[in-house]
Amino acid sequence: MATTKTSVNPEFLYVPIGNIVVLEQVRSNINIEADSFKSLIQSIKDKGILEPLLVTKGDGDLYTLICGERRLEAARQLELELVPVRIIEAGKESGETIALQLTENLQREDLNPMDQAKGILAFIQVKHPDKNYDVDGVMTELVNYDRGSKYAAEGFSATVAEILKISAKSTKTLFNMISLLKLSPEIQAEIRSGNLPVSQGYLFAANLECPDLMNIFTAVIQKPVTNATLNNLLTAYKKVKPVPGVTRLVPMKKQIASLRSVESRIEMGIAKYTKPDLVTLLDELRVFCALVELRIPIAPEPPPEKKRPPQV
Repeated sequence: MATTKTSVNPEFLYVPIGNIVVLEQVRSNINIEADSFKSLIQSIKDKGILEPLLVTKGDGDLYTLICGERRLEAARQLELELVPVRIIEAGKESGETIALQLTENLQREDLNPMDQAKGILAFIQVKHPDKNYDVDGVMTELVNYDRGSKYAAEGFSATVAEILKISAKSTKTLFNMISLLKLSPEIQAEIRSGNLPVSQGYLFAANLECPDLMNIFTAVIQKPVTNATLNNLLTAYKKVKPVPGVTRLVPMKKQIASLRSVESRIEMGIAKYTKPDLVTLLDELRVFCALVELRIPIAPEPPPEKKRPPQV
């Protein structure tokens, strides 16, 4: 095994890459196929690692990584033997360590929204171990913080202020980010992969009580829609007023005839409508189409026709 190389500064060393232990980091997944990661590899290949990794001293010749997981992984990809590190005094479970991880990771534009949310939650939990905060507890405290510092739990305001300074985000954004952790693993995976925009993840998280949520999720992954259309899909059930008694089903032929009648009236006056009116109409039609498409898989099949017995 390569030996540790010490520089003039006793806190700055070149250490064997195999001596660095990676515990749970704010960044839980590194996309080695991403252009930004490939650029990092090329930069290290050309110029070396310009910014040392941050570590704490472990047992024997081991060091625990605090910040620099992407640089470490890039070094592994390049099969480097030694990497530069800076040793800091911070316990691996301390708030200072998590704060350092947040500072590095939340300022990265390519950090996955799900990892950001996990990092913020971990930071709050480490800062307030006696509170046993879960996702709902943190969201409640953020609402209280927005109402005024006197409504937030003791010390929580200072924690939020620290996160806001590190991340340069608003409390509303922090609330929305934490809410992503309430989503099902399937939805979180699509946000992580980039197939579902984080803004639409916020809409799903805000409408968890929607009875058709997973059906809508499946539909929009297959056929993406605008945020306005998704919001209408997720809240459509709230606009349906229950009708007392038994309501008669309107035959589909009459429904189609009504649509064609509307179509004719719009066509005759199309020149008189403004562009915003037509955009609104188009959004409503998209919602209507999406609702019909959602219902197709669960619509009952028509009963088979009864065959007449052959006449003798």
